[in-house]
Amino acid sequence: MRYFQRFVIVLTKKKFKSEKLMMQKNNIKHLLISRTDNIGDVILTLPLVGILKQQFPEMKISFLGREYVRAIIEHCADIDSFFSYDALTHLSKEDAIAQIKAHAFDAVIHAFPNKPIALLMKQAGVHNRIGTSHRLYHWWTCNARVNFSRAKSDEHEAQLNLKLLKPFHIETTDNLERLGEYLGLQCKDQLPPHLKSLLKTDRFNLIVHPFTNGHAREWPVSHFNALIRQLPKERVHVIVTGSQKESVVIQDRMLSQCPDITNVAGQCSLRELVQLIANSDGLVANSTGPLHIAAALGIHALGLFPITKGMDPKRWGPIGKKAEVLTANPECQSPRCRHKQDCLCMESITVDQVKAVILNWAKNADAVCV
Repeated sequence: MRYFQRFVIVLTKKKFKSEKLMMQKNNIKHLLISRTDNIGDVILTLPLVGILKQQFPEMKISFLGREYVRAIIEHCADIDSFFSYDALTHLSKEDAIAQIKAHAFDAVIHAFPNKPIALLMKQAGVHNRIGTSHRLYHWWTCNARVNFSRAKSDEHEAQLNLKLLKPFHIETTDNLERLGEYLGLQCKDQLPPHLKSLLKTDRFNLIVHPFTNGHAREWPVSHFNALIRQLPKERVHVIVTGSQKESVVIQDRMLSQCPDITNVAGQCSLRELVQLIANSDGLVANSTGPLHIAAALGIHALGLFPITKGMDPKRWGPIGKKAEVLTANPECQSPRCRHKQDCLCMESITVDQVKAVILNWAKNADAVCV
């Protein structure tokens, strides 16, 4: 094992002529970004797209992603087309290769390592194939490998994504506030009548998204219930969102405690959720996709995070002019924090802390309206 590790280190440091790709404006006419994971991950890849579009405005940029993130990609001004990962993976190998060839991609950036996709891109003859050197299969599927590791990094996910621009010789900023300017997420859709009717014109419309489908540590439901009960109803209108699966828990554990909330959990497609968020005033959530949507769309967004490295806001915090975070008590040493759904650290974020942020938003919104 030690010999193998030294072998990989030597390969990582060694430079090959085949890796000296000329990523110039003239020879990359169609670029594919491959990111086949979740909503938040996709949104934190958008600054990479925005920077490329600024540098090469004539370049066509396509995005390979899971079908359920299509609405996010179609709301990004810097992405020209969506390429469905779900559709591609349901094809035979020969048909998948033929479809990739039909798109005539000049380059692909593997923003999320995916071995089958990496193999397909090479077999389809995509000329420039960029990925991290810390995936062994990239040594025979990519011809431009960037030496960095996400697993042990202290950098933000958006900053890590930018490292994949190295073969393009682009000067980039690591400033997260500046990176927020490159998100490119917009919602120009007309709000459908059934969603418009949910919003109150005389109150601050706050979306509460209490769950993460088990993807992150969660603030307790009891804390969310207490927060909703303590917010002044004459000033703040609460809309609760969530997946179809989460709607059952919301029905059982929240509606009985907070009967005045507007519950749309399980009732919105992702496109409709984007529309609803864009037309609301603020959102509070754990580290999950809707938090990043709200931050990217420029509304008030408050994220609740643990202090655990790799899960904290230093790595996954929302990006946007009105994005804020609250973190758990840094003194927390509870062994219970190994469990996503039973975390004393997350419990240490108080209802009063969250309420203060929301009331400040509502106060400032009132001042603007006067």
